[in-house]
Amino acid sequence: MNKYIKTVASLLVGVCGFLGVGVAVTELLDPYVWPSLMLGVPVGVVTGVVLVPLTYLGVTYWEERRATGTASQRTVRRFWATTAALVGFVVGGGGVVVALTTQAVGLASAVLLAGLPVGGLSGVLAASLVLRRHKKRRSPPAPGV
Repeated sequence: MNKYIKTVASLLVGVCGFLGVGVAVTELLDPYVWPSLMLGVPVGVVTGVVLVPLTYLGVTYWEERRATGTASQRTVRRFWATTAALVGFVVGGGGVVVALTTQAVGLASAVLLAGLPVGGLSGVLAASLVLRRHKKRRSPPAPGV
């Protein structure tokens, strides 16, 4: 598949994810949070941003496995780093949001002021740890030493 076709398809999946999740979260939280759009838009944006690289890497992985029987180390490393960033974002940001909502902080404030920044930092940390681990494992030992 052409690189540009994969990019456009990934962008379309991201936009659809943004719209679907953003509208769903806004409607589900409407009876409980005012204005629920303040939570629906950031959650939709995060979903769309996450879906773009996951879709691109998933299609690349599938394409390489279909053509050669195995995916390249670069694709595997990128896929696992992106997955680790997503898990780090959800665990770090979600944990902070849960901790803050048990205190005297509103849900919208907890998500926007603490969940997104802490989730972003924990996602970057998780991805860098996975990339570092893959680089260490991949390097061969020095000959004759």
